[in-house]
Amino acid sequence: MKHACHQISRLASESLDRKLSPWERLRYHVHLAMCGNCKNCDNNLKLIRNASELIQKTRYGDITLSDDQREKMHQILKESTGC
Repeated sequence: MKHACHQISRLASESLDRKLSPWERLRYHVHLAMCGNCKNCDNNLKLIRNASELIQKTRYGDITLSDDQREKMHQILKESTGC
């Protein structure tokens, strides 16, 4: 994975949990416009996030995860998607 792609995959993951700075958003969107692999990774992360939120709401009600649990989920998702 290229260094720029690695940084963008980190921003993609972080954008799910926090608002990116204007500079981060600019770098993120410019890179996604040029890199199909990162765009696919970003779409996969969002799809997985939305699916897990839907499952959580429909099966378990409103559950809040600890920071450690969220980080572990992010690691598993990153490893399974190759992003």
